[in-house]
Amino acid sequence: MLRSCPRTNHFILEAFDRNFWCAVLQSRFYVPDLDSLRSALGKAADNDPELDDCYHLGKKRLAAIKGQFDAFLDDDHLESDDFVIRLFRQPWLSEAPYLIHTGYEPPLLLDGRKKLARMYHPYPPSKFDGEDRFDYWVTKGLLHREEVLQPFDSSLRKQGARTWLGQRTVYYAPKGEEWRIPASKLIWDASAKSGGWNEHFERLEGMLYGYEDWQNDWWITVGLERGRFGGAQFCCRVTASGLAWIEAAGFRALPPIDQPVLAVTSYDPEAEADLLAFMLEDPESAAIVRFNAFGRDIYAP
Repeated sequence: MLRSCPRTNHFILEAFDRNFWCAVLQSRFYVPDLDSLRSALGKAADNDPELDDCYHLGKKRLAAIKGQFDAFLDDDHLESDDFVIRLFRQPWLSEAPYLIHTGYEPPLLLDGRKKLARMYHPYPPSKFDGEDRFDYWVTKGLLHREEVLQPFDSSLRKQGARTWLGQRTVYYAPKGEEWRIPASKLIWDASAKSGGWNEHFERLEGMLYGYEDWQNDWWITVGLERGRFGGAQFCCRVTASGLAWIEAAGFRALPPIDQPVLAVTSYDPEAEADLLAFMLEDPESAAIVRFNAFGRDIYAP
């Protein structure tokens, strides 16, 4: 059964360096009234009631937000000549007591703090954002690169208005750490043949990436609490009797259904209004239940 997650009105101002493809300055500030920030952002925020988008700010808009919310960002002394100023809600990853690699891959790889990066996305498109900046360091002989294309079968190619041909994975490793790429492939192959991804495979992957043991401990503990292993997070409606069945089963399975179709939607812990609306679509619903499943199992006919 879902429990609502606390939502914070803290936002991040960030200077993002497009040469190194990572943030080089960040500042956090609190917004007591979202309408005031929405007004400061202007028309760009008209269709974003919760201000969940990422906003690129020009100098005039940045100055107005700095003055109105007492936000500080010393961007006048940046050495880079190619950066953008972005504003977004504070992500949950910032709760970690260490630097999560996501978004800082190129400098961490070059510094040797990160031992492996695995960038993946459905294709087309044939490149991920910032790929040219990763590949620049490959041409300099500092990083090793491997690319893998995994075509989807026909049942998975069409999803809504999009058509994807498959999954594209690009691996990067510092020179001398190339062995981590086939090791990562072995871990993913093993998970596919042994019931799917879990916290044990997650720990092995974290070790390959270069995280320390205590960092992996924290990540896995939080991941287990939030249901982040074993595929993507989905949810469905259940009746009072269905909820009782789940509880009797030790929260290990969904209840039997007496309808031809089970309505399922993706789970976003911060989209409480959407989850409530989904539950109320069926007057018999008593709760929303979250579960994890791999996309191939959800979308396959």
